[in-house]
Amino acid sequence: MAVRVGAHRGAMCYAPENTLAAFQRALELGTYRIELDVRRTRDGVLVLLHDETVDRTTNGSGRLADLTWAEVKELRAGDQPLPTLAQTLEFARDRTRLLVEVKDYQAVDDIVTAIRTAGLTDRCTISCFDEGVLARVKQTSAIATAWFHVQPGPLHPAELVERLGVELLVVWPAAATPEVMAAAQAAGLTIRCGFPDHLTYEETAAGIRRLVDLGATELACGRPDWIRDALASLGVLAAN
Repeated sequence: MAVRVGAHRGAMCYAPENTLAAFQRALELGTYRIELDVRRTRDGVLVLLHDETVDRTTNGSGRLADLTWAEVKELRAGDQPLPTLAQTLEFARDRTRLLVEVKDYQAVDDIVTAIRTAGLTDRCTISCFDEGVLARVKQTSAIATAWFHVQPGPLHPAELVERLGVELLVVWPAAATPEVMAAAQAAGLTIRCGFPDHLTYEETAAGIRRLVDLGATELACGRPDWIRDALASLGVLAAN
C-alpha cells in the first residue's frame, strides 16, 4: 500500500509555520497535502494563524480577532508575512491539497465561501474540533471534512461518515490502536497520522513503521523529508 507525505503547518521546522515559505518548502520536500490553520481579523479577513494571539509566531502582540488586516499585514513571522486564506488558496492551485483547520468557529461560512470562490472545493478538506462546524460544512457545501481522534478510545467511523461527511481521519499516534485503524479502514476513510516535531528521526521512523503496518495512508510532521525518506526506505512512498 502506498502512503502519502503530509506537512504540519507547512514544513514548519524549516520555515515559519503557516507561511507561504513553509508551504513552498513542503512542496519541495515531496508533500501531498499541507495542513494549515485559519482565523479571522477584526474586520473579517481570513488569515493563517494557529494561536489565538500573534505573540508566539510574530513580532506583534494581541489577539488576531482584535487586530485589523491593515495591522496584521505589517507583522512578520520571522521574515515572512502572514498570508490570507485567499492568497494561500491561489498558491495551492494546481500544486497541492490543503487540510484547512477552522480555529475561529464563527468563520466557517466565510471559509467555505472562500474555498468555493477559489474553485478548490475538491482540493480542500476542512477540519475542526467542533462537531457543529463540520456539520455546517456538510450542510452548506461539497467540501470534505476531517475528524480528529486524539485520545485512545472507541471510534465509530461509519457514523462520522453519515452524520458529518467525514472522509479523512486525523489520528494522533497514541490513539492509533489496531481497533481504531481497522474501523477507519472498514469505513473507507483516508487515515492521516501526525508526529510531534520534538521527536528524533529514529523515533519518527519507528512510529512510521508501526502506523504503516496498521494501515495509515498519509503521515505528517513539520519535517516532510523525514516522512518521505522513511516511507521510501520501507518501499511504500506514494507518487504525488
